[in-house]
Amino acid sequence: MPTLGQDKFITINGLQLHYVEWGSPDKPSIVLLHGFQSNAHTWDTFSSAMAADYHLLALEQRGHGDSAWAPDGNYAPEAFAGDAAAFIDALNLAPTLLIGHSMGGRYAALVTAEHPDKVTKLVMVDTPAELPPNIESLLAQQPDRDNLPEPETFDAFEDIIGKATSEYPLTPEAELRRANYHNLYRGADGKWHWKWDLNLIERECISRILKMDDLYDALPRVQCPAPLFRGAESPLLTADVAQKMIECLPNGRLEEIADAAHTINADQAETFQTITADFLAT
Repeated sequence: MPTLGQDKFITINGLQLHYVEWGSPDKPSIVLLHGFQSNAHTWDTFSSAMAADYHLLALEQRGHGDSAWAPDGNYAPEAFAGDAAAFIDALNLAPTLLIGHSMGGRYAALVTAEHPDKVTKLVMVDTPAELPPNIESLLAQQPDRDNLPEPETFDAFEDIIGKATSEYPLTPEAELRRANYHNLYRGADGKWHWKWDLNLIERECISRILKMDDLYDALPRVQCPAPLFRGAESPLLTADVAQKMIECLPNGRLEEIADAAHTINADQAETFQTITADFLAT
């Protein structure tokens, strides 16, 4: 078994997608889907802890990290979910365990609802079917396609870490460093640039990605065991919405994690890993 994850690439739906593979293929598989403007390496801590018992594959979704951008700008939910389903098929992983954070949790749920034969258990991590009003307001203020800003750059990597520690006070610095290192590249100008496609933040595109009310249609069709994790300090998934989502799931339960915000698998990595491992083993 490799001691570190292996970076690999695969062509899915005409796009070259990056993924990180951990553990042995003869173990039960877990497919991991990251959140918006994130990357596959945000699952490294979890994958390292689970690799002795599972074959883990963290898919980097279109427009993110080292995966290709969609040349036609197709970042519709159906495209993301279609990539995940095709990835499972291409590597002959079905039936698999499927875990998704935030946006990734939505696509994991859509795959599970549409293809119940592909998924044995589903885990959603701080995935909100409804956004709080303040977040809805921010989405409405995003630029349209004709007014996208110049890509944000940073003179030094430490500038990014300083910003991140202020925005994510519950996330250990080591997790912030790993996530941001894999989210950026250093350009020929010496500056640090985001890897994700700028078109993702266009008003219509980001609204399609982050407004997840289609989950209320998908969740009743998820027949497998499916816990929903919520960070007790989450700014995105409220307690009321989490409970409403659980009531839609035929076989769901809520796991609320103290001292965690939106990125539960980073904020409280050991707790998340322990609870998830117990769930997957039963």
